[in-house]
Amino acid sequence: MIPTDLKTGLTMSLKIRLRLELHRLRGVWRQAASSFAERQDRREFATFYRSLERRDGIVYTFFTTDLLHWLDRALAFVPPEVNLVLIGSDLSSDEIAWIRSRYRRPFHHIRSRVDDNTVLDFAFRLAEDDFGWLHVDCFVLNPSLFAEMAALAGDVVANCIWSHPIEGSREVALHSAFVFLNYKAIQDLRARGIEVSPCAYNYRGGPKGRTVTHRPLYNRVPTRRHVALLRRVLPPGFGGLPEYPLRNGYFQILVLFQLVANALGYKTHHVRELLRDGTGSASSFSDEIIHVNGVATYKLYKNADVSNGPSIGQQFYPLLLQTDYVFLAGLGDAAPPRYRQLRAELEAELARLGIPQPAARENLRAFLAERGISPARLDRVLGDAAP
Repeated sequence: MIPTDLKTGLTMSLKIRLRLELHRLRGVWRQAASSFAERQDRREFATFYRSLERRDGIVYTFFTTDLLHWLDRALAFVPPEVNLVLIGSDLSSDEIAWIRSRYRRPFHHIRSRVDDNTVLDFAFRLAEDDFGWLHVDCFVLNPSLFAEMAALAGDVVANCIWSHPIEGSREVALHSAFVFLNYKAIQDLRARGIEVSPCAYNYRGGPKGRTVTHRPLYNRVPTRRHVALLRRVLPPGFGGLPEYPLRNGYFQILVLFQLVANALGYKTHHVRELLRDGTGSASSFSDEIIHVNGVATYKLYKNADVSNGPSIGQQFYPLLLQTDYVFLAGLGDAAPPRYRQLRAELEAELARLGIPQPAARENLRAFLAERGISPARLDRVLGDAAP
């Protein structure tokens, strides 16, 4: 006689497995639809990639429209010898012309509105060497970090700066603000017949973590092999499936790839030990590198409901608004006309919140100083001193 609680558990486990298989089938269809929709963008990206004079040690920086002021500030800290490649999406003709006239860096424009998952997936498909990924709101104040990040040991899947501890696991979840990825690890996983993608995953294949564009974008669903490997490095969660590392309902970009590689013996190397936990504490900041985080999405939280609990909207919306304004003001009048309109919009929002325009700069300086950033570094970040 099977005990009732055991019978209930077996029934629940079977239901979860069946649902997961249904989600996988739906996920296959969704990914096929995405692949079809992206076919022209993918072909054009491949043509651009193969035209590059240098394809070793690429560091990709991806950005969309209305972010030129962030791009300009981030690029001020990238040494000329770094093989930086700029990837824009859905930019205006004015923005494209401005980029081409201002920077001596390889630049490719993806005409469709895509997100970071899509671009990283393109890069994974075409990679011929180790490569890096640098967020457009990440300022590398110590130029020697680029060489340190590019130095990948053979048993390391990724070099990272920020990570988040995983409860119940000896592994961590890396954060993608600045990473370098081991091409040989990518090849090794493929040779073992394991699906290799940097994209976000979840068990239902939902849209969490994907950017809303002109068409729906969905996470991938972990394969059976993924789940078996994840069980080696993650504690069990609902229904016995491996727990999401950050308990946020999905595997963030690059995290499933990283953890699957960890399960196969590859290490994650911390070039610097900074924490990404969403608190904005001093443990997230360093005199060597600063990641602002959320610059492309913070406006979505403008009217966040405080009854929903802590969020970037309640905690950081005013700060990100002021930061956005400070860097936009520093771009000057040479930027495309849209940026003058954008500046007026930010000024109106500052006024609505009762924040004087001159105070924005000092508020940002004070926030960073409280987190241990030195006055000299602050001058460089805010454009008061040469990079």
